[in-house]
Amino acid sequence: MRVVPAADLGTAKLLEVFNAGFSDYLVPLQLDEATLHMHLHENDIALDRSPVAVADEPAAFALVGIRGTDAWIGGMATVPARRGEGLGRRMLDAAIDSAAEAGCTTVWLEVVDRNTAAVALYRARGFAQMRDLAVWSLPAAEGAEARAVDEREAHAWIASHREEREPWQRADATLARLRDAGAALRGVVLERSGAVVGAVVCRDGTPVSVLQLAAEDDDAADTLLRAAADGRVLHVTNAPAGGRVSGALERRGASVMARQHEMRLAPLPAEAHRRATPAPRPGSRSRPP
Repeated sequence: MRVVPAADLGTAKLLEVFNAGFSDYLVPLQLDEATLHMHLHENDIALDRSPVAVADEPAAFALVGIRGTDAWIGGMATVPARRGEGLGRRMLDAAIDSAAEAGCTTVWLEVVDRNTAAVALYRARGFAQMRDLAVWSLPAAEGAEARAVDEREAHAWIASHREEREPWQRADATLARLRDAGAALRGVVLERSGAVVGAVVCRDGTPVSVLQLAAEDDDAADTLLRAAADGRVLHVTNAPAGGRVSGALERRGASVMARQHEMRLAPLPAEAHRRATPAPRPGSRSRPP
């Protein structure tokens, strides 16, 4: 079994091993080529930093996103026929090493709370649980009155009023990648007595996807969700449990599609840095930084 970067596979092979690895996952997850490309682009997945275990065919993988000194594991799985061989542990170690080699000091991931084997693996490798997240789906309902604005205006208000850190898939960097790709982004603000009390940025589609939302109170959050949906099904990925958005969704009767633990490894273990730093060749001299 050898480990190669995902960049060596090509899109067809990467898609094949991704779908095979998640074919019997707790949450249904099967991508087509276009959706895979979207995932890679939006989340800054570095294919040259993403390890794949290959025998005759790809058997396991870990997709690694890189943003500055932060790394994120955006999918890790083993094909059913090769499970029980320790490939998950090997891919996790390879992903951590790759992140260290890229200069990262932190690795993030999310894992479905019912995936007890994966949670145990991450904890054994030193990942700490930071918070719980939920994936929500809200049925179509009557919209609400709010003012449509350029999504950049809505995002600027959110950036200065958000109460908690955005998860990787809804972070500012993700929003920027979507903007650059020409995604159908929409901004909405809610005003009272001429002052803005909340804003939302969403991506139009079926369903509508809420990317970021901030509000001064629960009523404003509720109104913004209805305005964003505009009579359509609404989807929110990884809203922090107990936060204002999750509370508003729960009050409106939204369904939880999955619950996840957000986990973090920081600082990276010393052995990762040692493995990621090539030993000097005999007779060579180190250059100062």
